[in-house]
This record gives sequence, C-alpha cells and structure tokens, in this order.
Amino acid sequence: MSAQPEEELDQFFTVFDGSSPEDVSHARQLWSSLSLLPPQESRLVSADIHQRLPVSRPQPSSNGPNTSAPQPPSAPAARQRQEERRRYLSMADQRREILALLKRQREQRIQKELLSVAFKPKMKISRELKTQKTSDFETDRELVRQLH
Repeated sequence: MSAQPEEELDQFFTVFDGSSPEDVSHARQLWSSLSLLPPQESRLVSADIHQRLPVSRPQPSSNGPNTSAPQPPSAPAARQRQEERRRYLSMADQRREILALLKRQREQRIQKELLSVAFKPKMKISRELKTQKTSDFETDRELVRQLH
C-alpha cells in the first residue's frame, strides 16, 4: 500500500533519475527561474499601471540664485487685480441699492395696507345664518335626548 502514494506523488514532481548532480542542479535552477506569473485578472496591482501620482519637482527659475524670495506682481497682473476689485465693489454697491429699494417698497406697501384697513368692509354674519346654526344645534340636541 505504500507504493501507491509514491506513484501518485511522482506524477506531480519532476524527478531527475540517472543524471549527474551537476545536471540536476542546473535543471533545478532553470525550473525555479521559469515560475509562471499569475494571470492578469488575479493580480491586485498591474505592472503597467502606476499607482502613485507623479512627484512634483521644483520648477527651474530663470532669475538666478535668489529663487526663494517671492516675486512682486507684474504691472499687468496688478492692473487686472485692481479692475477686479473695482468690479466687485460696484457689484456690492448695486446690491446695496437694490436692497434699499426693496426695503422702501416694502415700507410703502405696509403704509398703504395700514391706511386701507380702516376702509375695508368688515365681514358681517347674517342673522339668518346665525338662526340656522342655532336651529341645527337644537335639532341635534333633541335627537340626542330621544336616544336616552
């Protein structure tokens, strides 16, 4: 029974019977160097995909040795910033004017409402409606008495 497991194991292993020890060592080195890589789908990271972002390198400067000092803004850039600031200030002024106008209009509307309150007709409930309500109430009361 011990012969069967050995025969089964021989199917899975390469045996170098009858070869010189030098040939066996060369063959082992060859087979160990030819290990197959796993299929592309089973890898977590592909060799051709870079997983990291490129490292930023300092930009070469044309000014010379004093590269650490900040450069003053150029004249066109300063003018552009000044124009943007003027534009934003004018937009802020326009917004304030619009809000003031809306506030004035609201106050005028409130004043008109207060003036017109005195002249609005008041809702009067007609006597007929009141009597009808009371008669309905009385009939309901009578029906409840009859139940007892």
